[in-house]
Amino acid sequence: MTDSPSSHAALEQVARYIQQARRVAVVTHERPDADALGSSLGLAHALQRMGKEATVYLFDSIPFGLDFLPGLDRIVADLPGPATDLVVAVDAGEPAQIGSRLYDAILRLGVPLVVVDHHESNTGYGTLSAVFPQKASTAEVVLMLIRTLGIPVDRTIATCLLAGVVFDTRAFATPDTGPETLQAAALLMESGGSLYEVMTAYRGQHPLKALRLWGEALTRMEARNGVAWTSISREMYETTGTTMEDTEGLANFILDAADVRISLVFRERPEGGMIRVSARAKPGINLVPLARSFPTGGGHKMAVGFEVDPPLEEAIRTTLARLEALRRSGQLDDL
Repeated sequence: MTDSPSSHAALEQVARYIQQARRVAVVTHERPDADALGSSLGLAHALQRMGKEATVYLFDSIPFGLDFLPGLDRIVADLPGPATDLVVAVDAGEPAQIGSRLYDAILRLGVPLVVVDHHESNTGYGTLSAVFPQKASTAEVVLMLIRTLGIPVDRTIATCLLAGVVFDTRAFATPDTGPETLQAAALLMESGGSLYEVMTAYRGQHPLKALRLWGEALTRMEARNGVAWTSISREMYETTGTTMEDTEGLANFILDAADVRISLVFRERPEGGMIRVSARAKPGINLVPLARSFPTGGGHKMAVGFEVDPPLEEAIRTTLARLEALRRSGQLDDL
């Protein structure tokens, strides 16, 4: 599948907004992954090379294993100030993913909000959205934007973006990894990005305590008709000394089983509230209709996230029933 002309036109418009701005705030989704962080930092570094004042705003902690990314000290756990004249949202498919505190502050600023993303479920929010669902990572879209702006890619930018590409493609193993993905990675390596450094971080992204949590979750796993699911309770975080961050990757791990077509991980929040669900699928299945059937759902065809009302057991029953109904009606078929 090729990129649409409208997406490229939107990206050129985003570039014009950036060229006209002086102070740019870069934001991304809550609980950021490597693509969110790498894309945000890579873009901020590039804008600073243009002479712009660019700051990444993020209230969440940096996930384990991503401390090698250059520029983490430039992330500010605060709200953009009144001098900001442009906001760029990166890798966030909808306003809710940015978080109400930060998004409300952006609206109060009254400045343009442009969106750069690769999620098929992107809602098209903001002043302008440049969305490329065909890309395997947002880092690839940011690379296109940087090249559109005519900014040379240095080692710092390359390292950040290469991390986004590698982590979001599961080391070039996802079905949407194509020749353009490998070409982007090669360009980033030629610009100084170290594939060895990024791959080392990718392979070592889980501490031992996370594996203990996974072990408990796997003992609770159930499966039926190619669907496998498990859950993580607040008590499990306490006994293993872990957080929600340590659950990242578990849904992919379960999906690797030969006889699993869809995997789901249901997670209680340590502080209570909505149940967070991560769902993954193999080719031929589109999980976006499932995610969109919940208020805050989104993602890609084969990788989505959403939230369900508690309690945990009721959230599992509700989700599995909805999943089965969508499968029976053919709405999850990706022909």
